[in-house]
Amino acid sequence: MSKAVQKLFTEIAPKYDFLNHCLSLTIDRRWRDRAVGRLKGQKLTRILDLCAGTLDLSQGLLEEFPRAQVVAVDFSLAMLESGRQKVATSMACHLLCADGHSLPLLDESFDAVVCGFGIRNLECRQRAIEEIHRVLKPGGHLLILEFFRPEGGLAKAFYQTYGRFVIPKLGGLISKNPEAYQYLQDSIQRFYSIYEYQALLRDNGFSDVETQKLSGGIAHEILACKSPKIED
Repeated sequence: MSKAVQKLFTEIAPKYDFLNHCLSLTIDRRWRDRAVGRLKGQKLTRILDLCAGTLDLSQGLLEEFPRAQVVAVDFSLAMLESGRQKVATSMACHLLCADGHSLPLLDESFDAVVCGFGIRNLECRQRAIEEIHRVLKPGGHLLILEFFRPEGGLAKAFYQTYGRFVIPKLGGLISKNPEAYQYLQDSIQRFYSIYEYQALLRDNGFSDVETQKLSGGIAHEILACKSPKIED
């Protein structure tokens, strides 16, 4: 995990929620609500919120699955602390500051893993997906929300205009940390396309990979299943 990226998120933690909602015109709230809704009806007792940030997804998961235990992991303690009040009334949410490349969690110990706009920040992509696969139970679900590298259409136009000029400048102005919001734009351009990430999942033991464009492809939702073990 890059210490530089960790430092960026620690520095912007106090204004992270405000800027997320401001820069997305609050659309990010709807994306997260939709994602949690995709798991509705599943019998989930333990859920891992990976790259949990300020705990928006953890909060939604606790509301949707009040009997489940949620473990929220992030590499920035400041981010977790900034969101702690969102889950303060629940005894079923456990916060853990840890590196997503090397999770201090038992094998096959979660029914679902969710990751909202954080998988891109795990720089060793292969190692990160191996860790997710390791902690998921066979048949368990992986749900990812992410900004993938755009390859055409509305999404590409968005990132070449609003993403290139508005987000770094406005985010930098409000947060007083222009490097953090320039990193957001740059990291998207260096990341996988949605098709490349689908292939990565399938190559690493995931099946039933479903994708959905959000807001014309500005973001994407992926729902996949860890393939069950094949008995000899």
